[in-house]
Amino acid sequence: MEVWTDKPVAIIGCGGLGAPAAWTLALAGARRLRLIDPDVVELSNLHRQVLFAEADVAQPKVDVLAKRLKRRFDTLQIEVLRIAIDEFNVDEAISGCVGVFEGSDDAQCKFIVSDALVRARHGTLLLPTTGVIAAAISRRTQWMTMTAQSACYRCLFEEPPPAQSLATCETAGVLGPVVGIGGAAAAASLIDAFLCTPSIHESVLVQRNRGQWRKTFVARATDCCCSSHFA
Repeated sequence: MEVWTDKPVAIIGCGGLGAPAAWTLALAGARRLRLIDPDVVELSNLHRQVLFAEADVAQPKVDVLAKRLKRRFDTLQIEVLRIAIDEFNVDEAISGCVGVFEGSDDAQCKFIVSDALVRARHGTLLLPTTGVIAAAISRRTQWMTMTAQSACYRCLFEEPPPAQSLATCETAGVLGPVVGIGGAAAAASLIDAFLCTPSIHESVLVQRNRGQWRKTFVARATDCCCSSHFA
């Protein structure tokens, strides 16, 4: 598949969503991946993070995932960053990448990554403009694609909700197979975005809940920061 360049794809969050996404991208022919995650493998992760085993507990997720990928894809080039993404380091973390898969469990991180992709549209930074922002909880998973002229995450949600108001996999649980399905399918959507399959003016929001799928095309909000670049 001739969609890849020598630039890496950044995987932010290397757990339930990010690990199967990385595997899917490697299967599709990605040449380079940049794995970004500050966490270590925990025993409670294993029912939903299928590339990890009990022997990996307490080891950095980025290191374990890199080892698993290299064992299967010996020509794959992998960079690892054991950091938590914030507004101060995001540009450096994804600089030089062709695209971003955001699959962390941090709502704030999703806005930070979306904002970085929007900033890249001005052409002043060596940042990608294409990405997927994915999430999963309980029996639900969803992801949103972004391209150079599409809507952004703030077109759906203007601001991050208060942290205390959000359910998490720890508090609400998550059905293990849901994150595997979501990570792999969202990675396929990222490949679609590289191929310019979605409308260049719309983001695609895909949601799965209790076995039902729904796809929504999201237009840019006229009062959103991402629209000012096209004014």
